[in-house]
Amino acid sequence: MQHTNDRKRFTGLFGVVARHPRLVLGVSLLLAVLSVLYTWQEMSFLTGRDDLMPKNAPFQQDYRANRAEFGDREEIVVVVESGDQARASGFAERLAADLSADRTRFRDVFHPNGLPFFREHGLLLLPLDELRSLRENLTLAEPVLKDLASTPSVQTLFTHLTTRMDVYTAADDSSAGRDRERAGLVFMLDKLGSGIASFGGGKGSFSLEEVFLGGDSALARAQRMQIVTVRPVRDAASFVPAEEAIRVVRARVAELKARPEFAGVTVGLTGTPVLEYEEMATSERDITLATGLSLALTVVLLLAAFRGVLNVAAAMVSLVVAICVSFGVATLVVGHLNILSMVFAVMLIGIGIEYGIQVVLRYQEELGLGAGELEAVNTGLSRNMLAIVMAAATTAAAFFTFAFTDFRGIAELGIIASLGIAVCVAVTFTTLPAALVLLVPLRKTRETEREARAAGLLRRSPRFARLEAFLFGHPRIVVGITVLLCLASLYPLADTRFDYNLLNLQARGLESVEYAYKLMKSRENAGYFAEVTAATPAEARMLTARLEQLPTVDHVVSLLTFVPDDQDAKLRELAVLRDELADVNPVPYEEDLRVMELPTVFENFRTSVERFKVRLEAEKRPEAVRVGAFLATLDRFFADLEKEKDRNALGMLRDFQGGMLASFPEQIQQLKASLAVRPVTEADVPQQLRERFVGKSGTYLLQVAPRQEIFEREPLKRFLDQVRSVAPRANGEPVMVYESMTIMRDAYLRAFVYAFGAIVLILFITFRSLVYTLVGLVPLVVGMLLMVGGMWLAGIPFNSANIIVLPLILGIAVDSGIYIINRFRREEGDAASVIMSSTGLGVIYNTLTIMASFGALMVARHQGVFSIGAVMSLGMVACQAAFILVLPAVLTLVGKRSD
Repeated sequence: MQHTNDRKRFTGLFGVVARHPRLVLGVSLLLAVLSVLYTWQEMSFLTGRDDLMPKNAPFQQDYRANRAEFGDREEIVVVVESGDQARASGFAERLAADLSADRTRFRDVFHPNGLPFFREHGLLLLPLDELRSLRENLTLAEPVLKDLASTPSVQTLFTHLTTRMDVYTAADDSSAGRDRERAGLVFMLDKLGSGIASFGGGKGSFSLEEVFLGGDSALARAQRMQIVTVRPVRDAASFVPAEEAIRVVRARVAELKARPEFAGVTVGLTGTPVLEYEEMATSERDITLATGLSLALTVVLLLAAFRGVLNVAAAMVSLVVAICVSFGVATLVVGHLNILSMVFAVMLIGIGIEYGIQVVLRYQEELGLGAGELEAVNTGLSRNMLAIVMAAATTAAAFFTFAFTDFRGIAELGIIASLGIAVCVAVTFTTLPAALVLLVPLRKTRETEREARAAGLLRRSPRFARLEAFLFGHPRIVVGITVLLCLASLYPLADTRFDYNLLNLQARGLESVEYAYKLMKSRENAGYFAEVTAATPAEARMLTARLEQLPTVDHVVSLLTFVPDDQDAKLRELAVLRDELADVNPVPYEEDLRVMELPTVFENFRTSVERFKVRLEAEKRPEAVRVGAFLATLDRFFADLEKEKDRNALGMLRDFQGGMLASFPEQIQQLKASLAVRPVTEADVPQQLRERFVGKSGTYLLQVAPRQEIFEREPLKRFLDQVRSVAPRANGEPVMVYESMTIMRDAYLRAFVYAFGAIVLILFITFRSLVYTLVGLVPLVVGMLLMVGGMWLAGIPFNSANIIVLPLILGIAVDSGIYIINRFRREEGDAASVIMSSTGLGVIYNTLTIMASFGALMVARHQGVFSIGAVMSLGMVACQAAFILVLPAVLTLVGKRSD
């Protein structure tokens, strides 16, 4: 061991560290603690995607203008679904009422289907063809409805149809009204068959609209999926401003779902606040887990690399100090993190430790060559200082070029990452050597010898000598194979796509994502639409007509949508229907099964259906097929009753009758009340609905729904191009996604080009040689091409999360190349010996630690975070091959040059 006085002979930075190691380490630890406290107090998080985008972009300006005009429309969306429309409606009404009472958490609660306007004028809002279908179907069913209204029971329904079928079967073919009667009977058997088929499938009472309009009518679909939108009171102090509101909504939903009257109702939450909350919560949890796992894997790899606990402790202390101080610097300079810059801590684990690995392994190598402890530390620093500075400069330059993009999220990431790299270098040159110096008295001779042997393991092993001859003895073959692989990767490079669908970044199986897709695919409740504004009602009508003629547009919703068209024709249809149902006067439902009579009723009904089918077949009527299908359904129903006759047949009959007829009188009354309508004008539209479509200055909002899914770039672009051909300043969520993703993609690619240029310049300044500058680019080019090829084979596209890997691959590929080329040029030995030295071993462990750091992200449920880990792992495998095989082969062919 060297004495303390020997430290005075060292000069420069290491001389200061060697003479005052306790002071240096103490100041480092103090800075780390202060940085953590400062970050804890001052660091904030930007959870909104809007915060990442350039504020001066035209689409952002239009978005802010629309927001100022129509208010904040970032709402919690509660989707209530049930096959029983009454249950869905009741659940949504109760939830809306409960949430409306909480003014401290909710600014506005809106349940469109709960508005009296829709109950009173809903039939006028139907398309004319659907209204005609309703009138025709109810006319066919009017005789049954009349009897059921007076006595709503299974006996009434089956007996009525039995009597009519028997009359039809016995009558002469020339009987008057025979065609109309046949049509009415077949229609009712079809509808009864639908009710029987759905019985037991979680469906309760049927809806008149659904039965007589058909199950896929717009009104039936809207009733089955009820929407409640909630505008939360945002808590600015919370990590996610709407977190408390989301929690309360979910708690209330859970309470209502537990009630027996809402059995079978399914409910999901989605909307921008929910998606952002779940994305931030999921990604925060994933990154926390990945960071811990990454640190653990790093410790394991360092133990394998250093073969001793003391050096691992020194390296990890330095790494933790670097990360803590980096957070403090990020808080001081930027003040917040966003969804992109949140990963920078994981990045620093992999990048920051690489500098320490090079220093410690060279220190151990020097020990193995007989140098003293302090001399070995000094050599480890001095021989790597230029390479580390240049390597860090290339990586920092790659990130800092992001600051010149106009995408705020990327620019902030670039600034934070480049400052973090600078901190890592400073810590490597101060804290790490101070820790190594302080640990000198604690070392035992045996431990020192073991660590020294570890640094020269590759060089001393006969087995590795044979491996060296195999790997590095055929440089031309290696270069040739590499060229072929790179050429093969050009096709995947040309075929690379960028995933524009932000929902693909979320964790799989999230309720909010599932329901977001449901809304996007729903015509009645479309939650993904472009927005167009009009100054006057006349302009709104003109724009609506032009937009609805576009091939990619399904429909347009505006205030004018709630003023029905074809009102004269619709009112005539409703007047006819009102007269048809004038004699249908329902009485309250009472459960009167008369169980002893039912077997005879059922048997007679089935016999009549069979005779009716035979008669239709004899008349060669096509309706015979439909009646035969009903008969098969009826037989299955009776067979199920027979199976349950000793257990729950009575319960089945009660459920069957109650499900079909319990709400029948009330529905008939509501239907008859809705027939007494008058013409609707714009003044009749309720204020709560009007304020969503008319701005503060009287501007009209038009919501333009796409005809097809527009999750991918090409259909999204076609939709927006066509909408903009009519309204150039269209806005809305699809515009925000398309424009922001395009800007992000282009910003990354532009920064990539800037970074590549900066790296070329730094390499030339470092090596002062055009040849070695080109050689230094070899790992970069090979690593990038093989990574893209691996992504193509694995089916992984670039997205707004994993595209962050591009600058990392640039920096890492060049960093390791600098270490290898620097030692190859400055010291004795060929390229193979460099790889087998501590420098080559350091490059291998650098790559493995980075792979471990980012590979840990693959435990994430958040698909964006997972894809970062997957792409980075592919990149590291490609870079490892470039460092260990390709670069030595190129250096062997180039040879040592002084130019």
